[in-house]
Amino acid sequence: MSWDKLTDALRECGALSADWEETFRATAREVFTPDRILHDGEWVDRAERPHRWEELVTSDLALVTQVYDGGDTPSSSSSMPTVVAQMLRHLDVAEGMKVLEVGTGTGWTAALLARRVGDANLTTVEVDPHLADQARHRLHTVGLHPAVITGDGTLGHPQGAPFDRVHFTAALQRLPWTIVEQTGPGGIVLAPYGTPFCNGALLRLTVAQDGRSASGPFVEDVSFMWVRDQRPDSGEFDIDDIRRSASATDPADLAGHTHAAFAVGLRLPDLYRQDMWAGYDRPGTGRTEIWDGTSYAHCRYADWDAPHAVSQSGPRSLWDELEAAYRWWHDQGRPGFERLGLTVTPEGHTVWLDHPDNPLPGQG
Repeated sequence: MSWDKLTDALRECGALSADWEETFRATAREVFTPDRILHDGEWVDRAERPHRWEELVTSDLALVTQVYDGGDTPSSSSSMPTVVAQMLRHLDVAEGMKVLEVGTGTGWTAALLARRVGDANLTTVEVDPHLADQARHRLHTVGLHPAVITGDGTLGHPQGAPFDRVHFTAALQRLPWTIVEQTGPGGIVLAPYGTPFCNGALLRLTVAQDGRSASGPFVEDVSFMWVRDQRPDSGEFDIDDIRRSASATDPADLAGHTHAAFAVGLRLPDLYRQDMWAGYDRPGTGRTEIWDGTSYAHCRYADWDAPHAVSQSGPRSLWDELEAAYRWWHDQGRPGFERLGLTVTPEGHTVWLDHPDNPLPGQG
């Protein structure tokens, strides 16, 4: 597929709005993609496999462009073009607006924004000096010269404030108040948002006219790498004094429903989750594990309502808490993420259902 054909496909499916079409066509992703990319566990080198490299870059795929030293955990990527198009549509930028981008990465989204709002109106911040240097070079290669800053983007860029729009390209568990302070009244902050339990959804906040809060809904189902200083750290725990019981909830109902998992994560933001399979008998040994760094619980998938399907340990009965959060979600009509929202003030975060005046239980 060529870049023009991919752009056509994005327009036809509705991901790419008409006002972004010309900019997308003029800003091919291949110019901003490193010669070596990772997809599906396989590194593809442009010099060795040029056709495969080009096929991946012009496809609607997320591509890993860097991993952390000594491992295979991604530390940077080129986002899925559909997701980039959706995010830019929600950002609602216009020529001349001042925009702060947090997470320059390859520089591709920065190029799209710079062509839309103008070089002088875009500041993009990247925490990784190597990535910042590479992105700056790529942008200069195509005649674009926005301010590319090396630093912690969660601190914003006070020298350029106030901004009309702030665009995060990495997931947050909490939005620093300093970002709201650097966004003008009526300005929009767009950020992937999640919890250790479920990552996550796209948050679109609007800053109040008095500048004392920012509030808005979750608008898309997205999942991004975490902002580096907010990567979940699951901690350690001891499993002792185990309490066994049956479950009233089929763990598969939670694992197979993103909206349920997202809502439960918002209710229990300190809860970690993973699905585990032991041995060769998947149906008999699969289980969902949850923990908070001190307490632990798991529920097996097979015979989940049997007397010993649930094991809990520690000061909290985490499976009971999870079931209560899941029942709340079900009782509210199984809301999708678009019915959930967040308000940020200097005092902290409040998650709500349908309206800011209706905080989730345990908040507000």
